Amino acid sequence: FVFLPLQRPVPPTWARINPRGGPYAMAQRKDPSSVANVDVYVPKHFHVDIEIDFETKSVRGTEKLIVKKNAKQEASEVILDCHAVDVKQITSDGVPLEFHVRSFTEYGSALHVRLSDSLRGREEITLEIAFTAGSGHAFDWLKKEQTAGKKLPYLYTQGQSVLNRSFFPCFDSPAVKCTWSAAVKIASEFNVVMSASDWTPPVKLSDGRLQYGFDMKIPVPVYLVALAAGDIASARIGPRSHVWTEPCLLEKARSEFDGVTEEYIKTGERLFGPYVWRRYDLLVMPPSFPYGGMENPCLTFVTPTLLVGDRSLTDVVMHEISHSWFGNLVTNASWSEFYLNEGFTMYAQRRICTELLGKAYTCLEAATGRALLNQDLGHLDPNLTRLRVILTPDVDPDDTYCETPYEKGFCFVSYLRSLVSSDEEFDAFLAAYVEKFQYRSVLSEDLFGFFFERFPHLKGVESK
Repeated sequence: FVFLPLQRPVPPTWARINPRGGPYAMAQRKDPSSVANVDVYVPKHFHVDIEIDFETKSVRGTEKLIVKKNAKQEASEVILDCHAVDVKQITSDGVPLEFHVRSFTEYGSALHVRLSDSLRGREEITLEIAFTAGSGHAFDWLKKEQTAGKKLPYLYTQGQSVLNRSFFPCFDSPAVKCTWSAAVKIASEFNVVMSASDWTPPVKLSDGRLQYGFDMKIPVPVYLVALAAGDIASARIGPRSHVWTEPCLLEKARSEFDGVTEEYIKTGERLFGPYVWRRYDLLVMPPSFPYGGMENPCLTFVTPTLLVGDRSLTDVVMHEISHSWFGNLVTNASWSEFYLNEGFTMYAQRRICTELLGKAYTCLEAATGRALLNQDLGHLDPNLTRLRVILTPDVDPDDTYCETPYEKGFCFVSYLRSLVSSDEEFDAFLAAYVEKFQYRSVLSEDLFGFFFERFPHLKGVESK
């Protein structure tokens, strides 16, 4: 995830974060930003079958959610995160289930699904949820005048950090991962893309609409599910990559990213291990896209301001590709430790940068990042300058975003690097870290435990 310059948010709720300012003694095993009862049930797979209606700015359909038991004791309900979603009906095996919604925070509610006696002892349960969404913060509906080509309206979704609970009911926590699939129906003049590893060509339905199919075969946290629909075309930019954008920008985008994308991926593979996601596509967004980039797996969203003609801003793509190992494959288990995503990604980006562009360029880029960090350190609440931010349920994780997890996180990872003998030795550690924790979510304790397992002679050594 990359903010555009001068668009980093100043958190409006910082005063509510850790008012006492005391030390954080223990890891938060329960994600404070989610109400889902992951201690009892975790997601195994979900499939959404939806139709997009630009006239009403709504998404309607069903979700088939398979959950599995995560504890020995029986539970009377499944609790999901939900926000600004109109749940019509919930069934299992065709039998309606009781449900109700309770307030949780300003950015989410709790959907309680009461389980029948016959369901409570099962190891797996399939819930079928009929819902309508579209008004929540996950959705950005653009008029055609807000696009580059100005031919069709446009829709895209943003899941990070806790926004996809307004797309469909879910376990909206980075602590749990699952596979997913989708069927999307839309008017025939639109194209649809999603952040999935496998795509099936659209099928024309009897009413003239198109149905697109997507399948993510690699388990991911739900915040990495993303969709876009509009006047979108594609061009190949590498053996496993396409760039998608509005037709009027396509040639410019192809020229900007052709070849360099694969070069970045190959360098990352050499340093950190295999690229497991099968495809790496880029979606160049309409001009109103407010971020530099978002690392949706298999389909990175990027700002059109990268299209400058000389590839000088493609380090944003370098950053998002680095998330393929750090963030998407090994994920922070709580938004309180966002540096486990972004700090490691900044280090990985700069390692790739050093390999391809040289140390001088990397040092200049890192110095720029340090200057941005110093700006934040000068005015932010002290809790927001910690690597492990103290979160409580009443604080939206989005309100904690700043340079700290990126640049202070990079400094911390660089410090770990300084404790070992060479870049190559630390590269080998990072590759082993990814291999050990891939497809999982981690806390700092997991990182430290593995670091000292690899370098036991450093445990208890006082730094100078």
